Amino acid sequence: MIPPLKPSVTPRPEPADPAPAAPESGAGTESGFRLPGKGNRLPVDLIRRVAVSTAAATAAGIALVLARADEALVDRSPQGVLSSPGSFLAPAAAAWWIWMPVIAAWLGYALYQWLPRQRDNPRQEPLGWLILASQAAAFVWLLAVSSGNTALLLSAAAVHIAVGLAAVHSMNIHPPSSAVEGILADAPLKITLATGVLSLVAALAVTLTRTGADLAGWGATVWALIGLMTVMVGITVICMTDRGHLSLALAIAWGLSCIAFERLTGAPESLSIGVGAAVAAFLVLLSAGSRRHQVDHEQRRSERQAEARLRPEDARPAIL
Repeated sequence: MIPPLKPSVTPRPEPADPAPAAPESGAGTESGFRLPGKGNRLPVDLIRRVAVSTAAATAAGIALVLARADEALVDRSPQGVLSSPGSFLAPAAAAWWIWMPVIAAWLGYALYQWLPRQRDNPRQEPLGWLILASQAAAFVWLLAVSSGNTALLLSAAAVHIAVGLAAVHSMNIHPPSSAVEGILADAPLKITLATGVLSLVAALAVTLTRTGADLAGWGATVWALIGLMTVMVGITVICMTDRGHLSLALAIAWGLSCIAFERLTGAPESLSIGVGAAVAAFLVLLSAGSRRHQVDHEQRRSERQAEARLRPEDARPAIL
């Protein structure tokens, strides 16, 4: 007998191993993913906020002591690095009280950055570090002015200019989300940029005046006018970006007005430099204001065009 054939048994594929379960997270897999070192971000932000708040409180304490002592921020004697009789480009002593609104804005920003919504605002991270750098440079500026160290003053002014330009570039790319943020975060950085420009020009002018330098034999008056024109052109170029940067224009105009007042009423007296500083202040304000008007006009125009596209076309009466 022939034995019956055994039915062929097809081996069944073994079930594949189940995929590893995604990590549990309230926001899903994507939000639960973290880059290496991402967990260290919170302590760094906390350190930044504490440092900014501490520097703002320290600056406010120094300003309060100076105000109660009724002392000037700069030495008014001819030996001072920013004294008004030191050179043709040294402004009146009242010009440097522009630090007071800056310190007030620092105090407001120190509180603003602790708000729950601002803790997670990515815009506050670069601006916070820039404000902290400007605060450190401000302390160096005060030390240089009180000690009469011109080299230290030039270094502080250079840092203020570099930080201010970086801040303006960041603001042009990421504008503030509200007027409060613009006043507390953006305005002090722009004003410290203006303070750095005025300090740099005044310190250079004092240094050249004391050493008796006369480049190309043009005289101090010509070089002072060239300095004023350079400041006017540079600030105008910056103000022609974004929406005009009115706080920067106002701060520079204040400093130029103090230069004009000192040259027209004080010593050394110079009618041409006084008039030149006043004209430069007016042109800076005019350029910033015209830029703001132009941007606002284009914005309103684009909004009207968008509304016109969304609005249904008006029905026209049939003409018989």
